Amino acid sequence: MIVKHFLIIITILSACICQAQTLPDALFAHIESSGTYTMLADKDNHLGQGEEVAISTDFYMARHAVSNQQWRQFLDATEGTAPSYWADGKIPKGKEQHPVVWVSADEAQAYCKWLETQYPDYTFRLPTQGEWEYTACGSQRSVYPWGNDADVTYLDGVLTSRFNFNAVIGAYILQNPEQMATFNNPKSTRYGEQEQVKNIFSINSEGNVTGWIDHGNYLGFVYTDLFTAINEAGGYTCAVDAYPDGVSPWGCYNMSGNCWEWTSSIEEATNGAEKGQVVNIIKGGSWYATKGSCKVSYRGEGRKGSGRYATVGIRMVAEKRSATDIDNIQNPIPQTYRQYELSGRRASVNSKGLHIADRQKFLAK
Repeated sequence: MIVKHFLIIITILSACICQAQTLPDALFAHIESSGTYTMLADKDNHLGQGEEVAISTDFYMARHAVSNQQWRQFLDATEGTAPSYWADGKIPKGKEQHPVVWVSADEAQAYCKWLETQYPDYTFRLPTQGEWEYTACGSQRSVYPWGNDADVTYLDGVLTSRFNFNAVIGAYILQNPEQMATFNNPKSTRYGEQEQVKNIFSINSEGNVTGWIDHGNYLGFVYTDLFTAINEAGGYTCAVDAYPDGVSPWGCYNMSGNCWEWTSSIEEATNGAEKGQVVNIIKGGSWYATKGSCKVSYRGEGRKGSGRYATVGIRMVAEKRSATDIDNIQNPIPQTYRQYELSGRRASVNSKGLHIADRQKFLAK
């Protein structure tokens, strides 16, 4: 009996400690909102013509994209399936702190629910594109987190940059300019032919890459076996805390480049292969993208929420639960009344700050 009571006391204390947890400042930035935010550009990327969006309350944005190691912890706890680029279900060596990619927006929602078991006083979700952009540029409203100049140079084979984009991997490949690459897309006009990489693409002094991709004849470095191998291995990502000179005004890392990040905003894509499709908007650019696509202001890129991509990862938003919501979790009402008494609150809590299309999608469930 004494042992039983002791176990009960330990359980209660553990629950109290868990409830008392706060989000570590090293992991989450407190983003203060004035209630609205004006997007830097419209959907066609005309600067200065963006619409006003609501950011109704303060929120917490993760300082880093979710890493492979963090995703491993989630999978271990939920018995989930590892991303396709993890050979034998193991994180690629040396990529423990790189962003996890090949994960869908739907899987990100499951990750959010798991995080709520770690921090019960908070709700977690994907950011809206307005929240994401405001975190990336702050009140300075610059097109990159640090300013309006990409601040990239390429001289004598050395690339200097504040962020990870396609010139970074390009400079790495061109360290061995005479290595051979094979055009491996069946639609390519040079399918099966080999060429030295220095003859396939080049980088100018400002980090602009020529010969990266050509959708018309399926040429360019993207349509070679070298690129395919890199892509299938999870891409040319860097650690989630790399490029400290490129942090946002709120202290968030890699909001330009490294990997695109899912948002909860659902719109018709105006750029990319998904143009014309209703998709989850993604923001930030990636290791694959041009430096222009890595601008905070860049819009119109999206992916299907159920899809998985080598260039897309996730970054979480957290919000403090109200005292009423915490009380409902700790002291749930009887099942008979739950549907009626929580339906309105559940909708308002989960849809707070979401794009209107997301809210409609949620309420239709």
